[in-house]
Amino acid sequence: MNGMAATVSLSTDSIELVPGETGGCEVSVTNTGSLVDQFSISLVGVREDWVTVEPATLNLMPAASATATVTFAPPRSPELVAGRHPFGVRVGSREDPRASVVEEGAVEVAPFQEIVTELVPGRRRAARRAKFKLAVDNLGNSEVVVGVSLRDPDDELRLETSRQAITTAPGTATIVKLRATPHRRFWRGQPKMLPFEVVATPVGEEPIRTSGVVQQEQLMPKWLLPALAAAVVVVVAAAAAWFALLKPAVESVATEQTQQQVAKAENAASRASGAADKATAAATVAQRAAGIGPSPTPGGAASAAGLTSVPPPSGRTPSAVKPGAAAPTGPLPLSFRVATEAKLVTDGSFQTFSYTAPPKKRIEIADLVLQNPRGDSGILRISIGKDIVLEIGLANFRDLDYHYLEPLNAAVGQPVVVSVNCTAAGVGSDRCTPSVSFSGRLLS
Repeated sequence: MNGMAATVSLSTDSIELVPGETGGCEVSVTNTGSLVDQFSISLVGVREDWVTVEPATLNLMPAASATATVTFAPPRSPELVAGRHPFGVRVGSREDPRASVVEEGAVEVAPFQEIVTELVPGRRRAARRAKFKLAVDNLGNSEVVVGVSLRDPDDELRLETSRQAITTAPGTATIVKLRATPHRRFWRGQPKMLPFEVVATPVGEEPIRTSGVVQQEQLMPKWLLPALAAAVVVVVAAAAAWFALLKPAVESVATEQTQQQVAKAENAASRASGAADKATAAATVAQRAAGIGPSPTPGGAASAAGLTSVPPPSGRTPSAVKPGAAAPTGPLPLSFRVATEAKLVTDGSFQTFSYTAPPKKRIEIADLVLQNPRGDSGILRISIGKDIVLEIGLANFRDLDYHYLEPLNAAVGQPVVVSVNCTAAGVGSDRCTPSVSFSGRLLS
């Protein structure tokens, strides 16, 4: 009793409770001292938010006794695991603050099951095969074994699952990979809707059915025929432009250059012929003066010249090509990893780790890879700015990947934040060290 002048007793030391309901016991306190004293009553070992004591203090005369009622109201939550939860009722004295009496008891929390399933995505388009993920959430307070089976009412699909039975811990989500492959394929035609059903059966409970749809597409891409038609149109237009515009222009330029070269050659021949006529005339005058040579005859100078036509030189038009191509612009591939090192906490708080894009850049995220190599326990949360895009229990995975058909977007200056609530570290560490790898594009 630590010397305190009081005796304490409980009406029962074992209380059976169902989560969501209330129950309790009575605490009897007797003042065994010789002075009037005030005794305070409190509980240890259980959370204060689901326990009340009425009244919390008792004023007792010497040798007097009184009782207080302790009421337990455990929540219907996976955080309160089924089983035995010890507690202690501590009674303290105002006259002797250093002394106290503790009476021990226990609350037996009954188990309850609550399994929720979700198929992600509910519908997927595919030409050959479609992949899905079934999330099995255990919202109860006890471990549950869940069987997983697939049904195709029309026998249009070959259905496969990575696990036919899973064991889920309270407050966790377990991912089961599924694959659906159509039996028959087609090259062209309208899409076909092929429904199927996923049946999750907890042990001792009714089956939980989740529907999914494969939207089977044609094997030939829809863009192929329009692309071929556009290519034909481009080729025909280019040929027409060549024959209608470019070819006549090329021929006109070549003809003009040839005519210029011929005109230059004719001018040169004319000047040579004139020089030859002058030389012949001068030779005739000299012969006459000397009294030799034939008499001049009309046209002699022209025949003496013996000139022939000069072929025009071939012309060539040089073309100048300036090197240097423009630097490529547009989205750039981006990948980064946010590693964490979170301390153990018991108050449910989160520790944050973030990444921010370079100035004036925004991010498109298409893929996530979550890693928990040590097997830490707690909660991992991914946010973009103030918006939470993913929250998952650390105990649910060691390696897990997500692929988004519609990318996640982080605006300019908006951080990508990884938050960790670390409740238990893995083997060989006193901290939780999960990490998230992101990949996508960096845009202006």
